[in-house]
Amino acid sequence: MSVRIRQATVADTSKWLALVRATLGEDHPSRHVYEQRWIASQLDPSAGHETWVADDDDRLLATLSVLNPPAATATPVANLGRNLFLADAHTNGAADELLGHVLERCSEKDQMTVARLPASDNAQQALFERHGCVCVGFQPLKHLLKGREEVLFYVKPSLSRLRSRVHISESLPQISELAAASLANLKIPGTVGVRDGATGYPLVTEVTFHDGSGVEYAGARKRAAASHPPAEISGGFNWGFGFMRVDTREALRETAYRASRATGFSRVDARHEPLTAIFARRGAEAVGGLEYYFDEVDRCLRVVDGFGTDDLTMGALLNRATQMAQEKFSAAYVEVDILTTAPRLLKSAEQLGFVPVAYLPAFFARETEHTDVVKMVKLNLVCTVEQASLTTHARAIVRIIENCLQDHKMGVALINLLRGLSFFNGLGDGELRKVARLFTQKLARPGERVFAKGDSGDEAFVVMRGSVRIHLDEKAPPVATVGQGGLFGEQAFLDSVPRAATAISDQPSILLVIKRTAFHELTQREPNLGMLVMRNFALELSRKLRKSTEAIGSGT
Repeated sequence: MSVRIRQATVADTSKWLALVRATLGEDHPSRHVYEQRWIASQLDPSAGHETWVADDDDRLLATLSVLNPPAATATPVANLGRNLFLADAHTNGAADELLGHVLERCSEKDQMTVARLPASDNAQQALFERHGCVCVGFQPLKHLLKGREEVLFYVKPSLSRLRSRVHISESLPQISELAAASLANLKIPGTVGVRDGATGYPLVTEVTFHDGSGVEYAGARKRAAASHPPAEISGGFNWGFGFMRVDTREALRETAYRASRATGFSRVDARHEPLTAIFARRGAEAVGGLEYYFDEVDRCLRVVDGFGTDDLTMGALLNRATQMAQEKFSAAYVEVDILTTAPRLLKSAEQLGFVPVAYLPAFFARETEHTDVVKMVKLNLVCTVEQASLTTHARAIVRIIENCLQDHKMGVALINLLRGLSFFNGLGDGELRKVARLFTQKLARPGERVFAKGDSGDEAFVVMRGSVRIHLDEKAPPVATVGQGGLFGEQAFLDSVPRAATAISDQPSILLVIKRTAFHELTQREPNLGMLVMRNFALELSRKLRKSTEAIGSGT
């Protein structure tokens, strides 16, 4: 059988549709992929994408596209997608011929190549590995097909780009292991040390947030250029919806077309713009902004750019985006690609509960230098990692990222409980998970003494279920009752003084216990976290003292 490797044309529309149905079935969530008008627009070489096929005259055995971003970018990335292969293509050599041809073209253009492969498709993993591609990432819940699909990131770098790569000698603990493994797999020399104790941007600051359009964002970013905001986010090559990366502009045109058929109007208004923005303002001045779009197929919010003209705003903007992702869009996850030269934003992302899922060396171009990029993801769903179909090479990367996800699996109820405590105001989900790891559970029977007045103590307690009475004198009525979500024992926890009261369980109770030594060790590693918690403790103690003083003054 003779197989031809060639660039697809509009004439291949019917064959390409047959390949989609053979590989994806009939129920892909993005219905555009079954519409011949959309397919023809994508196969047209003038559309901006290159689609290559393996053809045996009667049918297409495989297809692979180089997906170009809607806007010009200096980042030299070939984003491979729409990778569909019949089983025959892997056995008769068609898949190898197709991938080899596309990678050779990318090499001739001196491009960094990245592809997203289904973690359930061992044949594709082996195919890309045979052609020198390296696994550098793994993202659970990435694409919505019949269910949530895990994805592996494979790259093949440009050697000339690597020669101008900015060398990273150290990284945050959460990122360093993935960085070291990815660089080693790519045979990039050098080691990555661990830099602990980095300080992120504040997650809360005195700004007001406003929504805006992509056009407004472009204007604000241009005006902010005079302040020389640092480049921190790379997202220019990562546009589109779902696994098939339905082109944003075409989806926009399709939305407008359907709206015009229904309403009789053909004008596209700002509500249909694919990119929108959040602005942070102090007074009338925009001090920062994030540009993003919501992928309605994968149900995710993708941040594609950002800027801050001060040293305070970027963390608050990212915090706002994560809140909006849940409250406005019910997003399954939020993702953002952050430069390794932006440690403060990386730390802020970690504080908010983002985890690194891919390490992309030299994927951001800036003048004559190329900077590494870390793909960070905040999951809003609980995930379970499957490893049955992974190659040995991919499995090693997956294990690293699975370790990063361990904290995410911690009970949602516990995180929500801590989030509701005033003592942890200002902490992101990532920081709350670090605090939550310090707690142990204690069961208390009705009438059981948790601690007595005069006891030495280095523990504080949170009531997870039940209630606890606080007595200044055990024979006297309680001065307070602490219910679910309440904290007690914090004074001795803070300054090691003897207990000033007795605590007795009022009913069967579950208590969460945190020790001073464990908390102090955490604050030494995370000074910003420690500062916020200690500030909150001080404010709460001040509130309690003021309340007691007012009660004494009123004679009650």
